[in-house]
Amino acid sequence: MKFLWLLTLGCCITIQLQAQLTEPVGKADLSDWQGGAYRYPDGRQYNHGFRIINEGVHDWTKFYGISFQVFADKPVNVEVVIKVPGYEKDNIYPEIAAAIPLAGTGWQRVVVPWRQFRISEAQRTKALQAVKELIIRAAGARVRDVQLTKGEVIAITTPVMGKSAQPGTTATYILSVGNTTQEKQSVSLQAAHYGWESMQTTLEPALLELAPGETKTCTVKVKVTDRSPAGSREKQVISVLANGRTLADAGITLITASALPYPNILHTAERWQQVRGKVAHYAWAKAAQDKYVDLADKWQVPEPASRIGTDNADKGLHLFNTQEEFNFMAAGIAYQLTGNKQYAEKVALFLRRLSNPESGYPKTLRACHQSFVQEGHFFQHIAMAYDMIVPSGVLTQKDLADIENTFRLFIETVNLGARGGAINNWQLSEETGALYCALALQDWHLAEGIFSGPCGITDHLSNGVMNDGWWYECSISYNVWCASEFSQIALALEPWGINFKDMRLPSGTTRYYSLMPDMMQPGLYGMNFDKWGPVTKNSTGIKDMWDALPPFTDYRGIMFAVNDAQENLVTGQPFELAYYLYHDPEYAAIIRRSNDRDLLYGMPELPQVSSVLTGKSAFADNMGIVMLRSNKSGRPQREQIQAALHYGTHGGFHGHFDRTNLLNLSRYGRSFYNPEMVWYGYGNFMYKFYVQTSMSKNMVVVDQKMQEPVESHRTLFYTGSKMQATVVETKARWSNPPYGGMQYEERGGISFAEKCWQEGRSVPTPAGAPAYGAVTGYTEPVFQRRLMIVTDDYVVLADYVKAQQEHTYDWLFNAKGFKGITANKKQFARHTAQMNTDPLGSAQFITDCSWWNVSGAAKASFSTCWGKDCDNSGTRAPNSEDGVLQLDVYNAWPLQKEIMTATTPEDHGISNQVVYTIKGDGRTLKTDSTGAWILGTADLDLPLNNVKQLSLELRLGAASNSALFWGNAIIVLQNGKNIPLSSLPVTYTNIRQPGVENKDYLGGPVKLSGDSMFTALAATPADVLQPAVVSIDLSSIKAVRLKVKLGSDYPFGDETPRRKTYAVRSKGRQAVYLSVIEPYENKAVIKSVQATAAGKLRVELLDGRVQEFNISHLEQETEKVKVAMTEKNGAAITKEETF
Repeated sequence: MKFLWLLTLGCCITIQLQAQLTEPVGKADLSDWQGGAYRYPDGRQYNHGFRIINEGVHDWTKFYGISFQVFADKPVNVEVVIKVPGYEKDNIYPEIAAAIPLAGTGWQRVVVPWRQFRISEAQRTKALQAVKELIIRAAGARVRDVQLTKGEVIAITTPVMGKSAQPGTTATYILSVGNTTQEKQSVSLQAAHYGWESMQTTLEPALLELAPGETKTCTVKVKVTDRSPAGSREKQVISVLANGRTLADAGITLITASALPYPNILHTAERWQQVRGKVAHYAWAKAAQDKYVDLADKWQVPEPASRIGTDNADKGLHLFNTQEEFNFMAAGIAYQLTGNKQYAEKVALFLRRLSNPESGYPKTLRACHQSFVQEGHFFQHIAMAYDMIVPSGVLTQKDLADIENTFRLFIETVNLGARGGAINNWQLSEETGALYCALALQDWHLAEGIFSGPCGITDHLSNGVMNDGWWYECSISYNVWCASEFSQIALALEPWGINFKDMRLPSGTTRYYSLMPDMMQPGLYGMNFDKWGPVTKNSTGIKDMWDALPPFTDYRGIMFAVNDAQENLVTGQPFELAYYLYHDPEYAAIIRRSNDRDLLYGMPELPQVSSVLTGKSAFADNMGIVMLRSNKSGRPQREQIQAALHYGTHGGFHGHFDRTNLLNLSRYGRSFYNPEMVWYGYGNFMYKFYVQTSMSKNMVVVDQKMQEPVESHRTLFYTGSKMQATVVETKARWSNPPYGGMQYEERGGISFAEKCWQEGRSVPTPAGAPAYGAVTGYTEPVFQRRLMIVTDDYVVLADYVKAQQEHTYDWLFNAKGFKGITANKKQFARHTAQMNTDPLGSAQFITDCSWWNVSGAAKASFSTCWGKDCDNSGTRAPNSEDGVLQLDVYNAWPLQKEIMTATTPEDHGISNQVVYTIKGDGRTLKTDSTGAWILGTADLDLPLNNVKQLSLELRLGAASNSALFWGNAIIVLQNGKNIPLSSLPVTYTNIRQPGVENKDYLGGPVKLSGDSMFTALAATPADVLQPAVVSIDLSSIKAVRLKVKLGSDYPFGDETPRRKTYAVRSKGRQAVYLSVIEPYENKAVIKSVQATAAGKLRVELLDGRVQEFNISHLEQETEKVKVAMTEKNGAAITKEETF
């Protein structure tokens, strides 16, 4: 919207100032309003860096409220309604309203401040940023002169409300004081005095005469006295009296600080000296410094990018690759440790290029090439590096001014997106970057707002952390990250006299963490955003987050994964930081499990302590994880068994649909599974169409569907001498996963079919397909209970599911290195290309399925290895020790069952945009396209009608890891006989050939969409820019039809290392499963496993011992499960244990 002052400079200064104080909403006579409503004209929406520019809405945040004239001949109730459009209405509210009762008559001026509108304070700013429509309802009254106003009577503004000054010097603020009324105002300004202020505040002039719409300036000077220690602060509260009336809302609060010496963000000068001391006395610290110095020496300061890149191109030009933060941080650290100004000069040059008004951040509003969460982290490091080099004196006054402008613009960008009621790791990263920028500027008005304002740092700690210390997204990586962010903030605030390290904040007691409507209720993509579990503590703090990890951290410093995570090493920097703050011996014990030390936070001498938690079992009821550890006396911790189940808080967008899932089973430092073992990345449709769903887990699933996340419970936790046990249970509906996964708005609102083509991965599209991202096909609630017992040598799982209707139940186990199944009676039943062909479900991605009918107990054996010569491609398992983990999985109950082994859809980067053309005698018979990957096979059956020359042509668009084949190609002759196309004269043009005929490029079988190909003609272009053509001479035969499949081979080469989905199936209204899993390295100890009933299990060991389990009440939903274990050696009972 154009302001009057943009028209000419020569008209009148009063017009310019009045335009700043008020702004009309439509015409004064409401002639462009309709039915009491004014709607801003539609306009385009686009991104300028990380700011969303919507020309079809208006930003009202710079104003105090709305004013208008009302005429009524009797008392009237007026309602003012603000509406926001599109995406904002789903994340804030579609409309907010304020009710104003008026008792007077005649024309009255009404001023409605924003605080009167019914919306939570934490969302008010965001709502006012995107106003589409204003409605004024005043039955029987007339309205005119609707305006946005910066104050009811007087408006005071200043661009900077927080400054610092050295003791003995003065901080100066220029206030604009404006009259928003049509009456002359005599204004008196005064600085409030509490009584113990030491800073001296003067206002000049303190008395102002303001004509209607006029603005004048007032200079506020704050002298910082010599008694003000560095980092101390005082607030200057300027109050307003106008025409004898005190205006409570018209004042302004400034915050002036006694300047704090640089550096003070990552470390103070004193703390940096301690780091230098480590370098001088400890070899590991000197080696760490050398790495920083080497990186700084090699760094060539980059020029800003001049062209828009491919990452988030819709955000426009970015300046630098995000990875540059490692370089400028290294240079800043190198300067602090060595005093060599050449490193400070490098950082200064980078900052100059970043902050250049013509080509830097002020132009692009985007510094790094990734998303805004990375931008937050990028600016955290920028502020730290700036803070490190200020003492060097290499920055000029122009440099400082340009950097200040850039920092303020970034803070503004963060604030534009951070006041909508969201609590999440992205926003925490962004706000931490903004906070460090504010601290670098020593602007405590900005710093306070970011730290303790709505949706700020303290709100994130209070509402984002659950009572057991876990971040609500329930992922170890996010917990460690957010704990680290809070901890580094605490260090940055410490020099300012704020003890955030030990600060206790009120516990967030609402079930919801976010105020966005979509996240205050379940349903979006099937997710749940509640925080579950008990709330027993009335406060929370940073240390709670660190304390949440040690109980679950193994003897190496590794914690198993939950939700969007993989096993995580928490030794080194994370717990070095935690120990630096809190000196907790448990933290030191974790650090000592690693040889890696952290230079910046590592304490040079660690106490010789051992963890009291490493060998114990544990649970966290908000996070919803229970972990059991065997405790056989005299056995090294690496040989003990660790197993964990999941039952807790979903975790929003990062949550997996897996209550009762066997999250972790590890021994010898090796884990067979984590939730990200198969990982396609956030942007891929498989992320929510398969990865997060129940089908990728180790649990009982219903109808191959996805378990609804509902609050679930741990009903048993037992630790004994021979066994540890737990029971978790849930009662949830089951549905199809979100169709096509998650729809990303920034991708332009494309359809799922378009998304498939973009990725080069086709999925069958059914008639009447659901909306993109829709969750459909819910069952009735199904009760589900899992008992887990960990003994000295194996794990027992007892599962019970009960429904009102008949269902198909699959006991799933996903593991690598399948070796085979043995059973008393086993008969091969069938092969299917897919576990389920339903295009709405996740089971369609599980292919090459072999099915057996089995009677009695069955044993499936798996062998997973890590280290040299072990194929772990397509698997995320970075923290397992080298060696082998053998798994024998015994399924003892039910006695009659169907067992399936199938290929899990690991991500090997296979994607192919394939355009193919079949020609006969130069005439096109068929042309089409497909995204060939695990699925996406084109099954062709074409008439030839005595064609003599046949060509199969293929062109590739975007593709990776291509292994394309024409499979099972046959020619049907006029006499009805079939002959393989490969037996005819064939010519290949621009085709990469495998080493062995009818094998894939790594010598394995060719399988297209789960079916084995008996014959396979290579189809992968040697030059991807040219067509790949197979030409066949049919002149010697009478060809009638061509039948052929075109697709991508999967898996590649030797399939032994590939992950398999192992399923034990039963049907009915309810089902019981009794299973035993033995993890071992070299030699098994179990001889046999047998179930004589649904609650009776017998395990015979090779040493002659027999362990019998009598499980009662497993099938009674309202009863507590009980277990009696008896161990015999011959006829003698050697051990009994009951719970």
